[in-house]
Formats: sequence, structure tokens, C-alpha cells
Amino acid sequence: MPKIAKSAIVVPSKLDHAARQEFIDALYRVHCEVFDGVSRDSFAKYVVESPAEHTWINVHRNDAGEIVGYFALHIFERELAGQPSAIFRAEAGTLRAYRGGNTNTRFGLKLGVPYLLRYPGRRVYYLGSLVHPSSYSLFAKHFDVVWPSARHPPPPAVLAFMDELANSFGLERVSPDNPLTRQVHWITRDSEVERSYWRNCDKPAARFFIEANPGYSEGNGLVTLIRVDAHNLRHAISAFFAERYTRRKEGLMVTLYRLPIGGQLLRPAEVIRRLKATALFGSFDAPSLATLAESAQIVALPAGKTIFRAGDPGNELYVIARGAAYVLAGSESEGEDHIIDQLATGAMFGEIAMLSGERRSASLRTATATLLIEISREALFSILEANPKLSEVLWKNFAARRFDDCVRGLPAWKTLERAARLAVVDAGQHRLLAAGERAEVSAGEMLLVLLGNVQVEQAGTSTVVRAPALFDTKQAMAVTANGAARIVCIAR
Repeated sequence: MPKIAKSAIVVPSKLDHAARQEFIDALYRVHCEVFDGVSRDSFAKYVVESPAEHTWINVHRNDAGEIVGYFALHIFERELAGQPSAIFRAEAGTLRAYRGGNTNTRFGLKLGVPYLLRYPGRRVYYLGSLVHPSSYSLFAKHFDVVWPSARHPPPPAVLAFMDELANSFGLERVSPDNPLTRQVHWITRDSEVERSYWRNCDKPAARFFIEANPGYSEGNGLVTLIRVDAHNLRHAISAFFAERYTRRKEGLMVTLYRLPIGGQLLRPAEVIRRLKATALFGSFDAPSLATLAESAQIVALPAGKTIFRAGDPGNELYVIARGAAYVLAGSESEGEDHIIDQLATGAMFGEIAMLSGERRSASLRTATATLLIEISREALFSILEANPKLSEVLWKNFAARRFDDCVRGLPAWKTLERAARLAVVDAGQHRLLAAGERAEVSAGEMLLVLLGNVQVEQAGTSTVVRAPALFDTKQAMAVTANGAARIVCIAR
């Protein structure tokens, strides 16, 4: 995988006019590979010729010396509520093939910390209008208090302050009654695989961002405020170095695991603990978890090893016991090898394809030496067959995720909290249909096709539908399974 070979800081104000225009052209070429909707003049105004008191741009180059990414950091010095204050703002863009490092985090800390030390009495904030869930997730990962977030909804005074700041930077509201979504017009060039991944992503920060800013794919930004104080800064520095330390430690553990004595390094109790911590297996009782752990395979892989490719059969799911993995868009055999996201220790992946029988929708590759807990479909389903109550819980959890993925972006549903949406599907009636079996769906019920494909007859028309799909109409339906299928009938 290509890597950033060198990064260097450029101060645009130190360039003469001709050099600055050439610099703008070079960065804008990269920008256009990442974003749509922004003219060269607008890009120059925001990124290179910003009116901020201080602007630094970290420029990333590959081995050939070509610019492959940038991270621009601006500091606006203002008087707010009678106190000297600083507003940090930033823009970034990196070509797909070169994503996945933490170069920008180091750059931000390198410039931000000295500024805070130089002006200890100054209030400092980061103000973003974030246009992608990956950006928001990065801030949520490194800072403890981020407004808005699921843990920290902005208090009225903070919300008013965020609104005032966003207005002062000329960010227009998307809707008059929502001060947090603004028209930014930076549209990320996501592939369909990337859009699907983020729509279905289980990361709490990503889910929060998409619910708070459902129009991000149209170039709308979520106003995000972080108080850059001692608490948040300590948290960011700690998270940064903890990640580096953990990677090295886990890499060593994985290496040791591959030795003859290595099997003792991941004991059954830890396998059970890792499985219990996942949303899918959190409801399993102790005997079932022990049985599942006994059937698990422990797989030790070096960095850069492909776990599976898009289009592969989904016969297993995985939990990262130690290490990290990249989610890649498309099929590596077709040259689509760009990073969508990174999964860390404790993350589960592959469960959608395994439970649904679908093929893999994305590729996974280890980012570091990685230890995986592998659960086969055969092992899991044998436990479910022996424990109908456990099976019911698992399929309800799976249906809740599928249902939420289907409805959370729809106008009639997106205003509801996630808990309220899940309560609707939780009361649904599950039906497992054999091939050719027919089921009736009453008028006023919704139909969630959870697994397989079915033929839906409604008002004289017939449609073949493949899971996952949701029918939300007021008319009665007749459903015939074309093969083994699972449906959920949901009362309104």
C-alpha cells in the first residue's frame, strides 16, 4: 500500500504571489480528487489565503515527490465576551491510497501545544463544520468533550455560542430551526461502497454524526466545537501516545503468539470477555459464551495481510483481540485499494455477511500485527439451534440494526431518537420461511425482509425483493419465499 514519504509545513504568507498561485493549483488538484462542489477561488480563500492571523499547511508527498494530501490549520484571534480568544479551524484532504496514518494528529499537536503555552490565559476553541463521519469520529476519538455528541449535548449557552461563531464565519444554516447544520458545499467523493459502509457503521461517533447531519453527502457540515483546554489536551495527547504504545505492545504479543508457547497468551477467559463485549454476543449467557469460545479459532496475522476481500463468501465473523485492521473499498484484485476506516482492538466485523449469507461488501486488511478471534457460521448456528431463546435475542439484535439502517435517514424517522426507532422493531414478529412458503402481512404493518429474497404481492403487483429491505405502506401484502428467508412484521 502506498505511504506518505514526507510531510513539510508551508506558511503561505511567506510565499510570493507567483509561488502562492502555483501552490494553490497543486493543492486544488488534490482537493478535487477528494471533494466536489468547491471552486478554485473558494478553495484558495478558505485554505491558502485565509484571513486568519496564522495559517500553516502540512503538505504530504509520496516517494515520487508528488503532493498527495494536505492539512491546513488556521488560528483566528478574536475578542469574545471581553476576553482574548483564539479559534482554531482546519481543512484537510488526502488521496484515498495514502489514508490511514495519524500524520495530521501529530501536526495539530505540534502547533497547538506551543500556542497554548505561549498564551496561557487565552481561551482557545476548535470550530469545525465537519462534512464526513470519518472526520467527526477522529475528533471524538482524541478529545473527551466534543459538542455536540451523544455524551455531551451542548447546553443552551454553548449552543448559542456555537451558533454565534458559525454565523461569524459566514456559515449559512441548512434549516432555520437547526443551528448545527450549515451549508459548506464540500461534497466528499465517496464510492457506493464507502457510502454503504458509513450508513451501516456501528461506531457510536459515526452513527451520531449521520443522525445529526443526514445531509452530509450533499455537502452540509455539522458545527463542532471543542474547548482546547488542559483537560481536552491531556486527553488528546494521552490517546495519541496510548495508541502508539498499544500498537507496539500488541504487535509484540501477536509475534509471541505465533511461537509454540503463544497459545497461552490468549486464554479462554479473555476470548469470552472479548465476545461478551460485542453488541451481538452481549446477551449470551455464560455457558453459551464458553461453548462459543471453545469453538473459536485464534488467528495471528502480520501487518498488511488480507483477511478477506470484497465478494468473498461470508462464512466467518471476527473480533479483533489485539491489533488493528483497515476497511478497504472495493476489490483489491480490481485495484480498488483505498482505506475507508480503521478498526481497533475489540471491534467485530464480518457479522453482516455471515448472518445474512451475503458476500463481503468490503475488503479487510491488517494495519498492524493482529490477533483475531474467528467464529464460523457452523459453530454459531449450532449454539443457536440448541438454544431457541438465545437465537431469538440474536435475531432481534440483528433485525434492530438492519431496521435502523433502513429508516434512520428517512424524513419520517430521522427525528426520532435511536432508542425510539429500535423499540418499534423490537416489538415485531419474526417469521422464518422455507422455500415456497407464504405469509400474509396485514394492512398497516411494515415488512422487514431480514434474510434471503422474497416475492411481494401487493395491490395487484408482484416484486422480487432481496434483503435487507423495508416495505412501509398501508396496504396488505402477501410474501412468498424464493428460498429460505426471514421476515419481520412490524406494527405501526
